[in-house]
Amino acid sequence: MFNTPDATRNGFATGTLEWCAANGVRLQAWGPLARGRFTTRTDTGVNRLVADLARRKGTTPETVLLWWLQRHPAGITPVVGTTRPERIGACGDAVSRDPELTHEEWYELWVAARGAPLP
Repeated sequence: MFNTPDATRNGFATGTLEWCAANGVRLQAWGPLARGRFTTRTDTGVNRLVADLARRKGTTPETVLLWWLQRHPAGITPVVGTTRPERIGACGDAVSRDPELTHEEWYELWVAARGAPLP
């Protein structure tokens, strides 16, 4: 299921989330911070949105990304894969605070990351 052409393009084979939800399988997101892809630059719309949400919520961009996963309907559990203490520390609010993204903010991040509107 995961070793398919679809999985190499988007990280999941088509229908993976739905199958897991229907069968009670919990998903883990390994390395959800993507080596800083969405937190260290501000040259893309999604990066600017993550930085703005972090500023408005009084937290870090890393926490915003982890909150997004924690609010995902599939019940995704993030597994931070860094050994850098500063990156681990930047995730602290994701553990100590409940996810503070509204439904609108959650969907706004999803659309920004997709680069296209939802159907």
